[in-house]
Order: sequence, then structure tokens, then C-alpha cells
Amino acid sequence: MVNFPTLRHLRGVYERWRRRLRTAVLKPILVGNRTFRETVLNAVGDRGHLIYCRNGDVSFFVDPADRAVGAELIWGGEWQRRELEGAAKVLAAAGRLPRDPVFVDAGANIGTQTVYALRAGFARSISFEPEPANAKLLAMNVAANGFTDRAQIIQKAVGDTAGTAVLYVHPRNKGHHTIGRSPSYDGLEQVEVPVVRLDVALTAAGVMPAQVGLIWIDVEGYEPQAIGGLGAFLDHSVPLAIEYSPTRYSATRQRDLLELLTAHYRAFRHLGSLGEEQPISALGSIVDGWNDVLVF
Repeated sequence: MVNFPTLRHLRGVYERWRRRLRTAVLKPILVGNRTFRETVLNAVGDRGHLIYCRNGDVSFFVDPADRAVGAELIWGGEWQRRELEGAAKVLAAAGRLPRDPVFVDAGANIGTQTVYALRAGFARSISFEPEPANAKLLAMNVAANGFTDRAQIIQKAVGDTAGTAVLYVHPRNKGHHTIGRSPSYDGLEQVEVPVVRLDVALTAAGVMPAQVGLIWIDVEGYEPQAIGGLGAFLDHSVPLAIEYSPTRYSATRQRDLLELLTAHYRAFRHLGSLGEEQPISALGSIVDGWNDVLVF
């Protein structure tokens, strides 16, 4: 007996074919083209929505309008996780990770490095993020990964002098908010934020220098001030991961930073490639770019 396809069956075949064809035509345009992709995500962000990214063993809520960290988490699946885990391996091999190490995240943004560090085995974290929207996502992401009881969030910027500062908000790159100057020509929003010294804040949190496993400092050109605020912690050569950007620093700031690091550290490695260990004096030969380095 021959079973002829019913009208419902034929319609189902047609609808599936039509959807596949529509996806094949539109996906390269809407997703493959950056301008169209960003337009769609900006429209989602304008409505106050977030995107939940499940990336392997970690999860993140991101602002869909963020073209940097958010976009990488949505489309690429991670943000500098290899650099964080590589730094931890280098320090462990050098015998520089204490038992139950504390991770310090200065300029934590939405918490990618905090989450990666806690997932990699750091016992607890202290994370500093002054921008309110980022700090909210930071707290959400810590909770989404089950780390609330191991993470402390301080909604403040870090510097060499306690007080307040003007934070200029980048309209598209949510990790590029900058103290003291606008990071974009079209950015108008600014917010006054409290500033704390790292040595004071860490001591108040009950963290002693010997407990620190790594301090991750990515503060968009404010690295000299952040490191200057470590005070006596530098006497213990606590390991630092720094976004070293000499073109962002004044000549005086750069000179003082190099002198400070040279006085307290012996070596550094580039985090992107985890290349050969270099003497700390060679850091001065880097004259441009944004360079992620591990100083220890």
C-alpha cells in the first residue's frame, strides 16, 4: 500500500526548507557583517536587555552593546583566559603561588578574570570596579558561577591617593572607561568615583602580602597610579599582571613606574605569548602598544 504525503507533511517540508534558505541567506549578512551584527546587538542593548553566555565551565551576563569584552564572549567564547591561566602556571612553576592564594582584580570590568582565577584554583578574590553598570554585571557574574562566598567586590577605582576622580565612560567599549580623560571623541558621559589605595583596601579586607597570588591591573592608562598605591606590598614583590601602555603615560609617570618596578622585581614575561623570561630592566625597551606583562 502506497502512503501518499499529506498536505500537512508537505507543508512541513516546505517550511523547514524555507527556514534553512532564509538562514543561509541572512546569517552571513546579519552575523558575518560586523556593522549589521553590532546594529542588532545595539538595538537589544538599548532595550536594557543582557545576553547570557555559557562558555564551557563559566558563564557571563554581558551588555550586548559592548564591542570589546562583551563581543568576544558572545562570538569568541572567552576574554584573555589563556593569559590568566598561563600567568598562574608560570607563578606555580616558580614557586610564587602561596597556599590558598588571593587574586586581586584591579579594573575588574564585568569579572572575566575574577571568574577565571577562581575557576583556576585561587582561594578568594578582591575585585575593584568603579563604574556602576560594570560593577552590577561583575556581581551577577560572580553569582552566576557560584563564587559569591569567595569573592569580595569593591565599587571603587584604585590609585596612589585616596579621594575621588572623574571616570569618563566609553559609549561602546565598556572596558575602556578612563580616569582623567575621555577615551573617545564622542563620549559625553562621566561619573565621579571614589578612589582607594590598594594597600589600604587589601589590608582592610584582611589580605596580607604573603597571601597574594596575583594582582591583575588593567585600568586604562592608570597603571602607574594603581601600582604606586600598593605601598609596602611592593616590598614583598607581589606578582603583577599589568596592561603596560607606555604611550598612555606621561614621561614622568613612565619613568617613576619603571624605577618602582626595577626596585622591587627581577623579571617579566609577555602574557600573550608567554615567551622567555626577561630582566625587569628590559621593560623600558617597550615604547608603544598595549602590552600584557607578568611582573614577578
